[in-house]
Amino acid sequence: MHYDRFTRLLHIVIACGIMTQMVGSLVMIHPKPGRQGDLFYAMHETWGQVVLGVLVIHWIWSMVRPGSIAFAQLFPWFSLARYRAIQEDIKQFATHAVRFRLPDATQPSPLASAIHGLGLIVATLLGMSGVILFLGISKNGAMVGWVHAVKEAHEVFGSVLWVYLMAHACMGILHQLSGHGSMIAMIKVWKKNPSPLQTSPV
Repeated sequence: MHYDRFTRLLHIVIACGIMTQMVGSLVMIHPKPGRQGDLFYAMHETWGQVVLGVLVIHWIWSMVRPGSIAFAQLFPWFSLARYRAIQEDIKQFATHAVRFRLPDATQPSPLASAIHGLGLIVATLLGMSGVILFLGISKNGAMVGWVHAVKEAHEVFGSVLWVYLMAHACMGILHQLSGHGSMIAMIKVWKKNPSPLQTSPV
């Protein structure tokens, strides 16, 4: 397994927190001038700050944690060597895809690590913009121009995160069905080192 126990625990907390936030955003009533937000909106505000706090912890831990996935692998876009590693990883995925297979999952994937980093950035921007809205929207629901711009950005980040979550979940399921056992291993936080991932037949 590529991730340490604390990283896996953070992953579960962040995943549950974000899913709660995303689903809640579909049913909550937003405040407007002359209309207060409902209970779901109040929960969205409070829980959003908690999730952002956990994301900050994840950022810090990603910088100092031991293991095979370094912080730089999550954000490889300014390294020519890491960018080339992603290109090679994409070729490997394409080669296996034409045979309806997934590559060997026993080694960290540069492409997967980079995508995880992008997801972390989007989730953090969503949380930060949410905190700005919490501080910037007046009690009567009114917003000045720049706060409204942040609100628009918050909604865009939310839409992007929906796409990311669906794609991330689908890939996790595919890896699990391919025999890699990655989804089960990620939730085994009671084990310091889950059993090694299996490889897919080629």
